[in-house]
Amino acid sequence: MGSAIVVFKKVLRDNINLKLIVCYIVLVLIPILFFVNLAEESKMFLNMTASIKTEYLLGFFCIFAFTWICGIAPGMLAIFICSGFIAKEITERTLSLIISKPIKREHFILAKFFAFLLFSICLQSLALFTSIYVWSSFYNFDLYSLSKLLSLVPPLLFYSFFVLLIFSSLSTAFSAMFSSRTKAVLPLIAIIILAFFAFVPIRETVRELGVYEGYYLDTLDLGYDLGNIYINTLESCNIKLIPFIQSAIGEFTGTYKIPKHGVRLDYDHGIMLQNLEKTTYHSFEHSLIKWTLIPSLLVLLSLVLFGRRDIF
Repeated sequence: MGSAIVVFKKVLRDNINLKLIVCYIVLVLIPILFFVNLAEESKMFLNMTASIKTEYLLGFFCIFAFTWICGIAPGMLAIFICSGFIAKEITERTLSLIISKPIKREHFILAKFFAFLLFSICLQSLALFTSIYVWSSFYNFDLYSLSKLLSLVPPLLFYSFFVLLIFSSLSTAFSAMFSSRTKAVLPLIAIIILAFFAFVPIRETVRELGVYEGYYLDTLDLGYDLGNIYINTLESCNIKLIPFIQSAIGEFTGTYKIPKHGVRLDYDHGIMLQNLEKTTYHSFEHSLIKWTLIPSLLVLLSLVLFGRRDIF
């Protein structure tokens, strides 16, 4: 166990890198800065009442949080670091030296995994609070608007930690199962694409054709499951999104039934429509268990395979 703690501390020290931290924060902020510039040029919020503007800004931040700040960004961070846990050691021919020390192979992998998880949780928390600070600063949030934005912190932290857990587990498993980092990364990138992009252009079409559930495409639609977890987490913290934002998230995830003619709001009178109806292909528990069970089983499998592997 003492050797595992040594590995844990080393991985933690290696990851606490100022250059890595700054680069990650900057990458997380890029979509926000781009949107702020675009909104200013198009005068997007010029004719809105203060209350509707707050709801829109809150909603747009939720969209960025789902797709990028708490979604793709932490997922790619996990892939970038965890995919090299074992594959990098094998490629650089240093694994045999490490394994020769008095440490069990499974302890070696788990020490690296938990060290990254601790580091990434702290880094992701910093990235989220930095994003909130930048967002509220650019739009000069008053105290009420800022309090509503800060109410997003608990559900967004839960969602981002969940994403980190998923992709760090998958990355660690694939790193232990494959001898090449490239072989470990490629299926992980495919999962990112499948979860956030692949079903967006075809989801509504296959639903209308009646093949979405009939051919078990709903089981493969990982984006729906992530969206299902996301919106249920928001709702559990009493975060209510306006229909336009629900529609936008529904386009990405399929979690809302979107009206054929779109969603319209009366800006002059500040009238908002009722909530859009949610789709109920999977329960929250179903989505949560699927995204938890599969990575966990892969990690266990990788530990078994790595334990039997001939390193020398």
